[in-house]
Amino acid sequence: MMNLDVLNNFLEETPLLNIHNVSIFVLNETHGWKKHPPKKRTEEIYYFVQNSIAYAFPNAPFLPASEILSLGYGMSVSKAILLMALLRSVHIPCRFHGFLIKKDVLRDIPDSATYKKIPPLIVHGWTEVFLNDQWIILEGVTLPITLVEMQRKKIHQETGEFNGLGLGVHELNHLIYRWNGHHTFIQRNAILRDYSVFDSPDHFSMAFGNELKDIRTYYPPKKILKKLNKYLFSLQGMLPST
Repeated sequence: MMNLDVLNNFLEETPLLNIHNVSIFVLNETHGWKKHPPKKRTEEIYYFVQNSIAYAFPNAPFLPASEILSLGYGMSVSKAILLMALLRSVHIPCRFHGFLIKKDVLRDIPDSATYKKIPPLIVHGWTEVFLNDQWIILEGVTLPITLVEMQRKKIHQETGEFNGLGLGVHELNHLIYRWNGHHTFIQRNAILRDYSVFDSPDHFSMAFGNELKDIRTYYPPKKILKKLNKYLFSLQGMLPST
């Protein structure tokens, strides 16, 4: 059993996890998540972030949760931030795990010229939630279910490792992106560097501030973002972001 004082660290509000923002409050009230027991609460929030927030790249990876919610789309770090804020707003402890992943996960999404201009490594992160005295990884929230299933149909191999089309998986015939109380994964096969866990995404960005200072080293520049997102929006039936 984890000490309650320690758990409080995983419930705090931060500038990125702005859990008292009015849009977060209204969303909670609309969905009534607080009425459910912790596991059901987590499940409903997981599926909201997974499927109501599209997969695409904002102008910056570290944005406040309310901004990500307003945008309606995000990449792994963005979705982890929003997921954490929503979980903490209903008193579910959670933490941030930071990584760098190979750009291979994006192979065969944009045209080859755009793909070549994406940095070799991209900042990545997932949420870990504390339920039933254990930490559970929720990386599967990154891609909407419809996108995962659409992209899976384009892959000719049936089993084995695969990086591309948004996926970075160890075993194609055992994709774990629907949550049933256990870990979910969707891009971990592309992980190159593990920065370990942090109380919040704010702490991650501060701890590795020098290395991540020039975030464009690990994140596509705006001109490339626009082209990359054009393809991602098209895949998901979205209008281009203005």
